[in-house]
Amino acid sequence: MLSNNPEFQELLLLHGRDRRYGKLEEELKLLPDDIKRMEKKILTENESIDLAVSEWKQLESQNNSLEKEIIEIGEKISKSKVRQLGVKKNEEYQALENEISSLTLLQSQKEDEQIEVLVNIDDAKATAEIAQDKIVSKVKDLERQKQGFEDRIAQVKTELQDLHKEIETARTQVEAEMLKTYDRVKKVVARAPYLAPLKDQKCSGCNLRVSNDVISTALVEQKLTQCDQCGRIVYVER
Repeated sequence: MLSNNPEFQELLLLHGRDRRYGKLEEELKLLPDDIKRMEKKILTENESIDLAVSEWKQLESQNNSLEKEIIEIGEKISKSKVRQLGVKKNEEYQALENEISSLTLLQSQKEDEQIEVLVNIDDAKATAEIAQDKIVSKVKDLERQKQGFEDRIAQVKTELQDLHKEIETARTQVEAEMLKTYDRVKKVVARAPYLAPLKDQKCSGCNLRVSNDVISTALVEQKLTQCDQCGRIVYVER
């Protein structure tokens, strides 16, 4: 069997390393996208915190405005009552009384509004604090994942460097004509594998049936041959 041939086994070893190199290159291309995806998730989570805190702060601001209004209305009521003490005409006194009543009603409405805002502040604060605790924990996990992808990039680059040296060494061990054919196949075939065992008279690379001539060359003559459908080097496993 060709697969038992030491020279062909060297080609199989080279092929295995080439495939590993190709997979690492593909992984290296995808890792930056994984990092960007993590960064987007982190940004989204942080924006969720900002949104919850912003709602809480807006309510705090609203409460401060209402507090200011209530104080101002109270001051107006006090001034109107002081003025009442100095008027002598009944119609002027009544006009001030109406003004005081209107201001008192408005003050009561503002106080009711403030109570509702204060309740909402408590809810918004609790929601923001809970969200912050959960999201901070989630962001830390996402940051760890991002760091993992960054570490993996460095690791893959190192593996590629080491594997490149191994491939160069493996190429020197392959018989010249085999290597020439193999390199030609790599240029023609779009993707790995470039060597494919025959299974049920089919090339396992393209899953198409090969001709009898290909089977005869690979099985009987035990020579290096190529699939007449896809061009891959085919062989019969022992």
